[in-house]
Amino acid sequence: MKIIGLTGGSGAGKSTVARALHALGAGWVDADAVYHALCRENREMLSGLCAVFGDVLDADGALDRARLAPVVFADPERLALLNRLTFPYIRRASQQAFAACAANGCPFTLYDAPTLFQLGADVLCDGGVVGVLAPREVRIARIMARDSLSRAHAAARIDAQPDDTFYRLRCRWIIENDADQADIERRCAGLFAVLAEESLENLSRGVGENDI
Repeated sequence: MKIIGLTGGSGAGKSTVARALHALGAGWVDADAVYHALCRENREMLSGLCAVFGDVLDADGALDRARLAPVVFADPERLALLNRLTFPYIRRASQQAFAACAANGCPFTLYDAPTLFQLGADVLCDGGVVGVLAPREVRIARIMARDSLSRAHAAARIDAQPDDTFYRLRCRWIIENDADQADIERRCAGLFAVLAEESLENLSRGVGENDI
């Protein structure tokens, strides 16, 4: 089974694409959900973070992200260190989730990660990466509605993220999420057919059952 990365900037509509492909039969692993579960439950990872960054746990023993944020986000080197410390755990837990999707008969699995390339998690995606893009004004409107932000704050969030060229240079497929729901579903159905066909071709050649 192939792993297909799915990424894009805030407000691009990545979750809409993921839901459409999942409804057609794709597996779906949310990298953020994997990480959040680790931050609550993986004592080994949490102990390692405390050894490096100090006491960054809340009263329940989970990672206190508000306490960790000022420690790492003001220093690119410490942020890179955080990523190096956590990625082996994220990788292991993600691969377990991939295996569960394969056991359920999914033709391929989406690895849904907004910072897929920035974290180096694209190495897990042996089938390529789908980038979801949308016009700037559409993204701003979506973020304002979703997160109750002002236009200025929504625009600032977009400006702090990679631009469309970043994704076009790195992704094998691009979905332009700039239309109504019915049109997006048609585009996703076309992409699903391509991805499912590639998966069947790989299996017929004996390529990749969880060959990451």
